[in-house]
Amino acid sequence: MYPYIEIFGKSYATYGLMAMLGCFVAFAFILYICPRYGALRLNELYLIAFVVIFAVVGAKLLYVVGNISELFTRSAQIFASPEAFMDYLGAGFVFYGGLIGGCIGVIAYARFFKENTVHMAEAFVPGVPLFHCFGRIGCFMAGCCYGIPTEGPLGITFTHSIVAPNGVSLLPIQLIEAGANVITFIILLVFKKKLKRPLQNFGLYLLIYSIERFIFEFFRGDLARGAFLNVSTSQWISLILLPVAIYFLAARPEKNVFIWILGGRGEARARAAKDTTMS
Repeated sequence: MYPYIEIFGKSYATYGLMAMLGCFVAFAFILYICPRYGALRLNELYLIAFVVIFAVVGAKLLYVVGNISELFTRSAQIFASPEAFMDYLGAGFVFYGGLIGGCIGVIAYARFFKENTVHMAEAFVPGVPLFHCFGRIGCFMAGCCYGIPTEGPLGITFTHSIVAPNGVSLLPIQLIEAGANVITFIILLVFKKKLKRPLQNFGLYLLIYSIERFIFEFFRGDLARGAFLNVSTSQWISLILLPVAIYFLAARPEKNVFIWILGGRGEARARAAKDTTMS
């Protein structure tokens, strides 16, 4: 649609602008809601910094791994100059890589500051689909992550896309996924009080998104990226994350190893003792 927007005479990538807007909205919401999860805003701000750094690195690394052939076929162009290399680093990110990297960032924060980060992580979870919604709108504006050809009424024809084929009616899967992320965001807020165990909201998010992503991939028109056995890299990751999601939802606090990793061992034991008393 509009891969670039001109502001005060300068051209800016729409995807980058939407990603920045998504970060601002998501982080503002996380800082607003974190006290309800028992987390301090200043600590949450530090956590955000850790997550952003690790998420960006993870999103880029997974893109490079999934498109490793590009490094060889376009190596002369990519390494032609520092500017060309920076352009390569600034484009091409995979959400799942960012999600995994962000999780590592949470663990790094907990290990670095040696404090219980469970409640801070829980407060961060609703912000993920909120940010992702803006990111997918940015994908739509740029024409990347495009859908399969369709003759249906939902078809969108790109004319200035930098990635998707122009002049072909395509399913706007980016906008469909953006809407699904909004629904996921609402579900996480609605079920906040019903999820009693620590990090269960993360399990619910992983369960919803892994199923959504596995299905949505069938409607993507760019499945040549990292496909193996006709299954995309993101679908393989979805299959791996599905049992992880169930683990977060079903595991008792004292058995959930991730709670211990995030410094919540004492909380897990207290929660287990409380559950035993109530039973």
